[in-house]
Amino acid sequence: MQTTACARVASAPASAARRSSQRLGKATASARVATRARAADNAQVKTQTTQSRESRAEGRPVYSPDSYQDICFHAYQSVADGLADGLQLMEIEFPAVPGEDASYKAASDVYIDLNIQYALTVFSKIYKETGKTCELLVPDGPEYRRAKKVFANSLELSEGCVLNTLDGQKTESVTSFIGNVFGGKGLRTREEETEDEGFGNADLFCVVNLSCVDLPVVETFVKTKLDGRPLVFLNNELDTLRADLGLFSFPEKDLHYRFLSKIKPVYYLRTRAYSRTINVSPFVINYSGAIFREYPAPWQVMVKQNTGELVCVAEDEDRFTLGEAKEEMLIALGLADEDGSTMQFLRSGYKTNTWWEEECDQEKFDDWRT
Repeated sequence: MQTTACARVASAPASAARRSSQRLGKATASARVATRARAADNAQVKTQTTQSRESRAEGRPVYSPDSYQDICFHAYQSVADGLADGLQLMEIEFPAVPGEDASYKAASDVYIDLNIQYALTVFSKIYKETGKTCELLVPDGPEYRRAKKVFANSLELSEGCVLNTLDGQKTESVTSFIGNVFGGKGLRTREEETEDEGFGNADLFCVVNLSCVDLPVVETFVKTKLDGRPLVFLNNELDTLRADLGLFSFPEKDLHYRFLSKIKPVYYLRTRAYSRTINVSPFVINYSGAIFREYPAPWQVMVKQNTGELVCVAEDEDRFTLGEAKEEMLIALGLADEDGSTMQFLRSGYKTNTWWEEECDQEKFDDWRT
C-alpha cells in the first residue's frame, strides 16, 4: 500500500536547515537559512504574473506556474536581471516536456522542438523589452536545416531572433561528410570548410539541444567568437552532461572545473520524485519536490503539495546538492532519520554527492553554485 506525502507547511516550525558534512570548503562561509513555515496560513496565494526585482529577490514561498507561458516569462525576467547585472554565461533549466519523465531520452524530437520554441518565446520578449537581438544556436547543420524548416513561421514572427549553428556552418559537402564520419569525428565535430557565417551583429546568444561532445565546441565558441557578449544555455540538462564527463570517448572532467563552473543558473527548476519506506501502514510514502532558483533570489528547496503547488521548505545562497535537497524534503515531511543513526547511514550510504557537486581545488569558479 502506498500513499503520497505533502509538507505540513501551516504548522511546521521554523528551524535552521542542516547542511551535509560533504560541503568542505564553505561550511563556515555561508550559513543556511531554513524557511519552513514561510507559506503558513496564506499558502493559497497564486504566482504573480509580474513581479518587481525587489520582490523576486526574496524568493517564492509558493510557486505554481499556470502554464509554460508563465515559466518562459519568469525565465525572461531572470535573464533580463542577469543582463542588467552584467552576467555573461547563464543557464535556464526547467522540465521541457510535460509529465513525470520530461527529459531528452523520453521524447527526443518533442524535447528538441519545444526547447527551440521556448527559446524563441523568451528571447523575442528580451528583444521587445530591451532591444537586444539574439542568435539561437543549434549544434550542427542537420539540426539547423530541420529547425529552419519546422520553425519557418515562428522565426518570421519572432522579432530579434535568428537561427545559426555553433560553428556557423550550415552545410557540408559529401566529401567532407564522409571524411568526418570515417575520421571518427561523427556529425558533431566537423572540419571547417567555408568561412564562418553570422556572430557579427547579435547582442547575445542562446544555445539549445547540446550533447556532451558539443561542450568543447561551446567552450571554443566562448573563447573565440563570443567577444564578451552574453550566452544563455537553455534546457541543455547540464547536470546530466556533467555525469558523462571523464567516460571513454567523452570530454575530460576538467571541462567542468574550468568552463561549466562559470555558468550561472538564473532560472532553474529541477523536479524530483522519491519514495520512503516506513514500518507502519501505509509502509511506502511517495513524495516529490524541486530545487528552484529564480535570479536574483537564493536557491530554494520546494515540496510538492497535493494541489500541485510547490512550497518552499529551505533556502540558501549556495546551491543545494540533490542529497541535501532530498534531506530537506524529508525534514519538512517529518520523515528524516535521526542524525548519525545507523538507519540514516544505511539509507544514504557512504557517498551522498556526485563528483561535480563536491568542492575541490580544481574548480576554478563557483558561479554555478551561487
